[in-house]
Amino acid sequence: MAADIFPHRPMLNKNRILSKLGPLAKPAKRAARVLRKFHRGVRKTIWPPGYWTADIIGDDGERVTHLYPNDCYYAHLSVYRFALPFCKDRMVLDAGSGAGYGTAFLAKNGARFVEGIDVEAKAVEFSKAIFKMPNLKYAAMDLQYISNFPPHFFDVIFTSNTLEHVSNVYDFIGSVCRLLKPDGVLILAVPPIINEMARLDSMGNPYHLNIWSPRQWFFTVSLFFREIQCYRHEFCKPGVSLNFGNSPEETAITENDFIFTPVSVDDYYVSPNMLSVLMAVRQARAMDELPSLDEPIVFIDNSFTRPRKRE
Repeated sequence: MAADIFPHRPMLNKNRILSKLGPLAKPAKRAARVLRKFHRGVRKTIWPPGYWTADIIGDDGERVTHLYPNDCYYAHLSVYRFALPFCKDRMVLDAGSGAGYGTAFLAKNGARFVEGIDVEAKAVEFSKAIFKMPNLKYAAMDLQYISNFPPHFFDVIFTSNTLEHVSNVYDFIGSVCRLLKPDGVLILAVPPIINEMARLDSMGNPYHLNIWSPRQWFFTVSLFFREIQCYRHEFCKPGVSLNFGNSPEETAITENDFIFTPVSVDDYYVSPNMLSVLMAVRQARAMDELPSLDEPIVFIDNSFTRPRKRE
C-alpha cells in the first residue's frame, strides 16, 4: 500500500534491517510486536458509557459541545442552521467540525452526506462515538493538508469559528478551490474584529492566530473567488440578553433566535452588535489567476497572523 501512495519512497526490507542489528535484532522484534499490539488496542478502543463529559470534550471552554447547551452553544449552532438551505441534498464538508454537533445537525436536516474533519483527534473520536448516521462521517485531518478526496467532490464546504486557528489560510482556501464543484459554495464564519476592543479580545485567546478584520477576510477570499456575499449574524429575541457564560439551566434561547442579514463588507463596521462575520463564497477563479500558495499573505487594515505557540 505504501508503495502505491508514495512511489518515490522505496519499501524497506525488514529482514535486511534486522540482519544489520546483530544482537539487537531480537529486542527490536519484541519491541515492534508490543508496538503493533498497542496500536491495535487503540484502534479497538470502546469508550465506556459516561466517559465523555462536557469538561473532557470542552477543554476549558475552547470547544463547544451539545453536552453543555447554553447560549454560546446555540449561537454556534445557529451558523449551522444558516447553512441548511445551502446543504439540502448536497455533499458537504464541515472543515473544523470540533465536537461534531453541527456536522450531525446538517446530516440530520437534509444534507445528502456530511464529512466532518478536525485536527484534534480527541474531538473526532468523541464525534464518532456520539453521532452515528449513515450519511455522516468524521476524520482527523489538518485543514492545511486536506487529503483523501477527489477534485470537485463537494457541493458545500462549511467552516465556522475555525479559520482564525489556521496558520496558513492560503493552504486551506487553495484546497477549497480544488474540492468544490464548479457551482459549489464555501460558507465561512469568523470572529468580528471591527474595533480595538474586539481586536484585544481575540488576541486574548491564545488559540487565535489570525487577528483579521472583515476587510482582510474579504480581500483574502477574493483572491481565490469571484463572488462573495456577506451576512451579519445577530441575536434577536426581545426581552432576552445573550450570556455566553451562562449555564444550560439559565438558557432560554435556541438556534432559531438569530438572524442573518445580507450586507456589504463595509456594513460590518456600522454596528457592534454582531456575533460573527459570515460569508457565502462562489465561483473559484481560474488556476492561472490564483495566488501562489508559497507567497506570503498580503495584510491590510492592520490585520496580522501570529506564530503558533509551541506546546
